[in-house]
Amino acid sequence: MNTLKIVRLLVLAVAVIGAFATIPEVGLVHVALGLSMGVLSDQADKDNRMFLLVFAVALTTVSGAAGGLPIIGGYVSAIMGNFSVMVNAAALGIVLMVIKDRVTE
Repeated sequence: MNTLKIVRLLVLAVAVIGAFATIPEVGLVHVALGLSMGVLSDQADKDNRMFLLVFAVALTTVSGAAGGLPIIGGYVSAIMGNFSVMVNAAALGIVLMVIKDRVTE
């Protein structure tokens, strides 16, 4: 199992656990995991940049859509919201890597 897969699993775990429990310094955890996921995924596959950027925008748009569901809606929205924060941080990592690539050309 490579580092990127481990980070992706951690992102998913933190998104789910954060919906049910309070995580201290959760914002820092989200940003650190998201940035590392973005940088590692950009190094692994530069062709995947556009997908991640579009996915970040789409996930931000629909992350609260399940809020109206009885019983589980709040949890699903919380999980998607947590995941959205980390994917947006990953998109920031991708943007920073693109800037670095352009500057160092």
